[in-house]
Amino acid sequence: MKAIVFDSGSARLDERPDPAPAPGEALVRPTLMGIAPPDLAVLAGRVVFTGVMGHEGVGVVERVNADADTRAKWEGKRVVFTPWVSCGGCNLCARGLSPQCQARTVMGLHRRDGCFAERFTIPAANLVEVPKALADDAALFAGVVAAAVHAARVARIEGKPFVTVLGDGAEGLVTAQVLAALNASVRLLGETPARFTRCEKWGIKHRHVSEVGQRRDQDIVVDCSNTPAGMDLAMHLARPRGVIITRNAPALVPLAGLASRPAGADLAPVVCNELHVVGAGWGNLRDGVDLLARGGVEVSSLITRRNRLSDGVGAFRSAMQPDCVRFLMGQS
Repeated sequence: MKAIVFDSGSARLDERPDPAPAPGEALVRPTLMGIAPPDLAVLAGRVVFTGVMGHEGVGVVERVNADADTRAKWEGKRVVFTPWVSCGGCNLCARGLSPQCQARTVMGLHRRDGCFAERFTIPAANLVEVPKALADDAALFAGVVAAAVHAARVARIEGKPFVTVLGDGAEGLVTAQVLAALNASVRLLGETPARFTRCEKWGIKHRHVSEVGQRRDQDIVVDCSNTPAGMDLAMHLARPRGVIITRNAPALVPLAGLASRPAGADLAPVVCNELHVVGAGWGNLRDGVDLLARGGVEVSSLITRRNRLSDGVGAFRSAMQPDCVRFLMGQS
């Protein structure tokens, strides 16, 4: 089968044997895949990984290595999937904290082959069925939407708080929509106008990150900037005893408007202003599918370009362009 493999510092289209599902795993044929910021971080060497790339997609289950009931439940179904795979046996997994499992692997990012291939395997427990009425283009964003829903729950929106979302990638644009639907007064700060002007159709205020005053008057700041400097700015936007929700993984994508800020944030404002800083990671994938199926968030405008898997290595160059939010790849 064809697969996009990262090895020795570069990506290439390679021929690989079809993977065989281990007990409890499903063999999935991806129909649509997304090039997301973590994939670009692998290319840039900011995430150390060797193997088949990709962690975001929609596919059809071809075979399940499990009992008859599990096979009947999943084979032939169109699905999305959670990319992290926990051990299932440690204390964290037993306490319902499997996303924090110390032995977890992550498709295309950490010790597990990803979905940029003609076939891939994933535990059946990681699958969520896609409703027939939900198109692949929308379902692809289920993980992004699920994480935004989780961040909104962590934020605990009450009344009509003033909320700032940092970052104009898919994560920030979706998070702004989810929070605005909860009666929050939301603005999004970005660096690339071609990205954040999408907020106009949703009735969400938006500004260039360089134009904002740092008046420490925001009730909640959600940092989706994917840069350590985002936390520095968030601390200067949040009011005393305000809340900062950070969705940042390690500096995956630099936000040019913050590039001059120090890489290590001075945490003095957290102490002096008694800020509440909370991390928000993976959400429940089913929440993302359900919200998309209800039409609760618009994602079609986040699709910037698309191509075939066989042209995927060249697609990375397009995915790195400043105006590109999500680059999609199909099998044909």
